[in-house]
Amino acid sequence: MRGKMKFGLILLLAMVVVPAFGQGQPTDKTIAVFGQSIHYFDMGSGPVVVLLHGLGSRKEDWLPVLEPMAQKYRLLAPDQIGFGRSDKPLLDYSLQTYVDFLNEFLRQLKVEKASLVGESLGGWIAGLYVAELGDGARLIPVEKLVLVDAAGLKQDKPIPDLNPSSLAAMRGLMEAVFYDTSWLNEDALRKIFTDKLAEHDGYTVRSLLGNPALGTERLDNRLGSIKVPTLVAWGKQDKLLPIAAGERYAAGIAGAKLVSFEKCGHLPAIEKTEEFLAAVVAFLGSGATAAH
Repeated sequence: MRGKMKFGLILLLAMVVVPAFGQGQPTDKTIAVFGQSIHYFDMGSGPVVVLLHGLGSRKEDWLPVLEPMAQKYRLLAPDQIGFGRSDKPLLDYSLQTYVDFLNEFLRQLKVEKASLVGESLGGWIAGLYVAELGDGARLIPVEKLVLVDAAGLKQDKPIPDLNPSSLAAMRGLMEAVFYDTSWLNEDALRKIFTDKLAEHDGYTVRSLLGNPALGTERLDNRLGSIKVPTLVAWGKQDKLLPIAAGERYAAGIAGAKLVSFEKCGHLPAIEKTEEFLAAVVAFLGSGATAAH
C-alpha cells in the first residue's frame, strides 16, 4: 500500500546534517492553504523545484540536499497537510487531498511552473498530480518529475507498521527504511520514538492508510498519463518499497530513466546524498523558467 517513513532520519539530521547549516536550518515560513496553516521552506532562486516528503515525515527530510540545490533552484519544501508543523485537520485523508493542497500551495505562492521531487508518499502525490495534468486537469504545470522510492503501485508483500506505537515497532520500521542501521542503538531508538510521538501525526497516517478510496488512487493504470520527463531514483536495498516498483515505474512512464543506488534503503537523499544530488541535478538541469 503505502510506504513512507523517515523518523530515523530525524535523528540523523540532528546529529549529522543540521550543523552544516551553521545557524541550524532554513527559515520556517507559513502560508494559509484552504484556511489551514502550511509550514514550508523557501530558499534559493531560479526554476522552482518542490520537494515532497513522505508519510509520517516532514520537510526536514530534505535538509541534506537543500543548500546544494538552492545554488541552482528556488526550493519549496512544505510540511504537507497533517504532517510536521502544518495544521492537522481531522479529515478522511486521501491522495487527492494532497494533490489539491499542492496545487493551491503553488497557486497561493504565484508559482507558474515547477518541477516535482517526491519521496515515497510524496512520490505518489507527485505522480498522481502529473497524471491528472496529463489527463487535462487544470493544475499548475509541471516541468519535470522525480520519483524517489515512490509509493503508489500495488505491492505484492505487506509493508511494516507505518504508524509504530512501541519501541519494537519503531525498530522494525527503521530496519525496513535504512540499509545501514549500525547507528540504531537504544538511545537513538528512544529519541526517534520520542520525536515521532511529538509530531502528533498518528491520526493522519491512520486516516490515509485506512481510507477505502486509496486503492482507486493507485497509479498502476495511470502511468501512461504521465507525460513529462521523469527520473525514477531508488535505493537498491529498499525493503519498504523494493526496487521492482521502481522498475515498474520506469517501464510504465514513457521515456523515464531509472537510477539506483547501491547499499541504500528507502531514503537515498539521506543515505547516498552526493550520488542522489548528482543524479537529480543532472536530470533537472537549468530548467526552462524561473519564478522569483
